[in-house]
Amino acid sequence: MQSLLHAETKTVLSSQLNWLWCEESELHNVSVVEYPLYSDSSFTGNFSEGFGPYGFLNTIPFPEGPGIINAPIILRVAIHLPDYRPDMSKKDESLYHGGFWIDEIAALASVALGVRIQAGGMSREFKPGQDPYGQPYEWHYESKPVVRVRSHRLILPEVVGKRSMDKLTILRSIPRIKPNRYISLIRACRSYQNALWIAESEPNSAWLLFISALETAANDVYSTEVSHEERLRESKPDLAKYLEEYGDAEHVRRVAEFISPTLGSTKKFIDFTRRFMPDEPDRRPDHEQLQVKWTNTGLKKVLAKVYKYRSRSLHEGKPFPAPMLQPPDFIGTDSHPPEVPAGIASSSYGGTWMRKDTPINLHCFHYITRGVLLNWWRDALI
Repeated sequence: MQSLLHAETKTVLSSQLNWLWCEESELHNVSVVEYPLYSDSSFTGNFSEGFGPYGFLNTIPFPEGPGIINAPIILRVAIHLPDYRPDMSKKDESLYHGGFWIDEIAALASVALGVRIQAGGMSREFKPGQDPYGQPYEWHYESKPVVRVRSHRLILPEVVGKRSMDKLTILRSIPRIKPNRYISLIRACRSYQNALWIAESEPNSAWLLFISALETAANDVYSTEVSHEERLRESKPDLAKYLEEYGDAEHVRRVAEFISPTLGSTKKFIDFTRRFMPDEPDRRPDHEQLQVKWTNTGLKKVLAKVYKYRSRSLHEGKPFPAPMLQPPDFIGTDSHPPEVPAGIASSSYGGTWMRKDTPINLHCFHYITRGVLLNWWRDALI
């Protein structure tokens, strides 16, 4: 552990490094800071300890409900981070994900709990030898996030409500993940987290962010299990053969290093998602025609269609089909949200789609995305 801390400090994200230093440090009189974690969900339980340098304190907010943003959790952090100055002489994006260490913890908590969570600015600091009640701060102010929801018609109905903080226990794995894989985990969780905040108002963008989260995770697995050359030979065997005929194996290896990240994206997405696919939901609609077929063949077809729409949206500007952007249509007395758009056909905004064109809704794809990320997260443990 010492070699990791001293030799690789510059390659470890701050939220993980703080935990690693906490385990190794003999210092007890360190600064402690508090940050609000914003959400429109509420929680049971309270963790003031048991998470290394982090504590999750329940504020029991009121009122609460979809779209009502409170700070139901206060994140308390003991700061063990060493002094660090970046090398300003060259470009380096190896740790970049667009946020700070507090955003890393918020993103992990969002996936762990399956709800909207976003970090605010530091609200209080406790310093050794100063006021034991702490010093309130507002200079690091971050405004409350905004989420626009429709009353009684949510695109992601399972994202709001009460959750148990016991689900946060997966965060205890933070010091047991290899730093390079932890970076991938944070980037994937950040995409998932951002998708939740915009899903009700910009569902097409939420689709893209959920898929991006899965692709980020898939790239992590692919890069650690398959070499660049193997990926080239598998995806483009004719090109590999041509390079060997007019060059040698070194040509194959060098070209593979340049184009490997672009190869087999659809297959990689489908294979990864199926590999870490969660079990079918415990709560499903009663009518079979409102359920996704939870079989290898059925899910493969769904994922292929979803990825096709993703590519079309990015490269042609054509959004996902309108029925896949709508809230689940409850039918009759069924108390569980449908997993697919209802009806044998639908027409909206100048487009017409048959049932086979809309094999899943965003509500069910969110369940798949979070389940896959959690299973991959557990698999990434050392």
